[in-house]
Amino acid sequence: MTDLSFLGYPVLFLPLLLLFLLSSHPSSANGFIAPNQSPSFLGNRRNNSRPPSAAIMSTSAEENHQQQQEQQQPQWDPETQTYKNGIVPAHESMSLSLEELLALNHGKLKIFGYGSLCWHPGSKGVLSLANIEEDEHDHERNHGSAVKRKVTTDPGRAIGYQRCWAQRSADHRGTTEFNGIVCTLLSDEEVWRLHHPRSDDDCGEEIREEKELLMRSMRPSMTEGLIYTVHEDLVEDCLAELDFREKGGYARDVIDVVEDDTGNIVKALLYRGTPDNPAFWKRVYFDLPLAAATMSVAIGPSGHNDVYLLNLDKFLTHAAKCSPAAALALEDHAKDDRTGELAKMVHMLQNNYRPYFLFGAGSNEHNQLLLSGSGDECSTSSESNGRYDIKFTGGYSAKEVDELVEMLLVVPRETDNSDATSSHGNHEPVSLHAGGGHSALLTRGGDLYLWGWNQSGQLGRQSKDVSSKSSSVYLNSVKPLANIKVAVADLGHNHTLVIEKETGKLFGFGENGRGQANGCTSGDSCANIHVPTVPLGLSNETFVDVAAGLFHSAAITTDGFLVTWGCGRFGQCLYPGQNQEGNDSKKFSVGRWRTPDGSKLVQVVCGRRHTTILDELGRVWSLGDNKYGQLGRHKSSPNSAREPMLVEGPLGEDNSGCIAIMSGWSHILALVKTKNSTEITLYGWGRNDKGQLGKKLGESFVAIPQILDLSFHNDGDQSISIQSACCGSESSHLLDKSGQIWSCGWNEHGNLGINHYEEHGHVDADCCWTWKAVTGKRIVAPPPSSRKDILFAAGGAHLIAMAT
Repeated sequence: MTDLSFLGYPVLFLPLLLLFLLSSHPSSANGFIAPNQSPSFLGNRRNNSRPPSAAIMSTSAEENHQQQQEQQQPQWDPETQTYKNGIVPAHESMSLSLEELLALNHGKLKIFGYGSLCWHPGSKGVLSLANIEEDEHDHERNHGSAVKRKVTTDPGRAIGYQRCWAQRSADHRGTTEFNGIVCTLLSDEEVWRLHHPRSDDDCGEEIREEKELLMRSMRPSMTEGLIYTVHEDLVEDCLAELDFREKGGYARDVIDVVEDDTGNIVKALLYRGTPDNPAFWKRVYFDLPLAAATMSVAIGPSGHNDVYLLNLDKFLTHAAKCSPAAALALEDHAKDDRTGELAKMVHMLQNNYRPYFLFGAGSNEHNQLLLSGSGDECSTSSESNGRYDIKFTGGYSAKEVDELVEMLLVVPRETDNSDATSSHGNHEPVSLHAGGGHSALLTRGGDLYLWGWNQSGQLGRQSKDVSSKSSSVYLNSVKPLANIKVAVADLGHNHTLVIEKETGKLFGFGENGRGQANGCTSGDSCANIHVPTVPLGLSNETFVDVAAGLFHSAAITTDGFLVTWGCGRFGQCLYPGQNQEGNDSKKFSVGRWRTPDGSKLVQVVCGRRHTTILDELGRVWSLGDNKYGQLGRHKSSPNSAREPMLVEGPLGEDNSGCIAIMSGWSHILALVKTKNSTEITLYGWGRNDKGQLGKKLGESFVAIPQILDLSFHNDGDQSISIQSACCGSESSHLLDKSGQIWSCGWNEHGNLGINHYEEHGHVDADCCWTWKAVTGKRIVAPPPSSRKDILFAAGGAHLIAMAT
């Protein structure tokens, strides 16, 4: 049997102690202090140094109970991210009242510090009277020396609690716009429930039995910190100063703490954020890379978030060296490993890697939302050295999400510092892209980062992995597309097209069975391509725009011609003709076309079986399949003609005001801005059987481009003021001028990001016929960015966005 006498516990008493620590205790009605008020049991004792008598405490307890009942329930304010007009109740595990705690400590108040109090007690207030360095010197010189200061500190270990980095900080190490992260303490029982969120009844008898056995057999966690001892005549002031923590969502507990120097167990007051606190950030508890990335950039009124973390890591390292007995105890119990891991990650993110903060919804089947991981809510755990190790502590996992959640993209930092000034800002994102199961971010400097599905080589590399593991710390990074600086990119279902930044050359890679990547017609040359390759017959061409469809591709040349290649079965590609290299057209599928009047083409988009083009006069042209009206006209030209024709209506006329077009599989959106208007009008046509055009129109498709009604009923009649738009495979998305994204259409995988859609009491998870505001996490940019530009893109079944 392990010798536990250094803890101050008789060995035979340990089982009873564990049962006591892990059981729930009724909450005390006397553990409250009203905001900005003195504890009632202290009365007007500001200048009275006598400890409270039992009679005074008894009367005060009844008065405190009445005050508690009269307290207004606190309301969480999402703007300030604090509680208002009330206080947070004492936690249910608080077994002693404040009066009992003070009596136990002879009128003195002991407070356990586990965050910034471990290295900096502040410059104002009662706790700032402590001198951590001087206390440490006194301890090393003589453990039994009597310290005369009225606030002293001693190193100690909280029993049965773990330090967890999951508390949002909006007014300390972050802001309400971009939260920082500070640590909190959670009990072993709370940690268990975080990893097993289902109730015992839901998890089954086997899991319940395993939990009971494990919780009884494991040793309680220990967390290193500092015990602050406040002299009795400063207790009232100290407690009044700490009241603000209650309004910030903290709970109050009384816990057992082992003094490192003596091994004695003392009772101490603990302020902490609990899992049911709105400021508790469950996602970063499970996702250490996201936590580290956030702390590497967040800044608040108290300073940089990383300073908080790194100073605490320094304290823990120093404490382990100064107290061998404490270090041995921590090794023999579940302890704080995450602080050191996070500190290493932050160092890497600030020196070797760069984090990008994105947001996404929909399918993550191929990790296109960067939400990789493993584990089950009710998965079992294994005991290791007296602690339990959850199988999925390495990261956050989700197969699909139905509203916006945080995404973290980690990329290598530039290694060439020859001209740091000119490269500044080159890493700024300029566009996002989404394909069938892969995603991409393009920077101003031309770095294209691709992740997600790579079965056909659509990421431009051989490996099927989304990223490579960095060092020994769980931190994955995505490298940019090799050897090419990209100006324009587009992602198809299973292939990718890019235009090189300096040369204007076009490259394709990914699925190539129909020549959509390299323009082949048959044979070995149509195998999938894992490295960027110039399509056959286009090596002498330069381009300004490119579009990737399902099985075909299109581009606009520098001189304003349309070029297409790949599958042309439905007329979506031009008929192959003589190319500028003079090669035999039978060996490749490239075709070329320009408007009859010589006007330059400026933009092209591809759907499943159609191609749509915009010229410099604002006219819209189309070719391909017209089964769902996606060509924008009633009549279709024969597939054998394979030549673009103008859409019917205003968008087929000169100076229509059309400034941009976008396409899904079988529907098209167009942004129109007339000369004398500052507002953008949205046109749409094509397939509408899943609400792709944002309204039930009687028919399953719209043949002629028409203005789409953007008024809607959502807490009152409103109208969307459009900034930009994009299409998913069978969905549509708008960005308004306030930065809000709106979605409609197919929603089987939550790719609209609207949580769920309900109309007339009927819930239809598969489609939405009305423009609905995207819900979930706010799209925010990390400091020091003050811009509010939103980038977004939709793919086969996912939506991604970010602020720059």
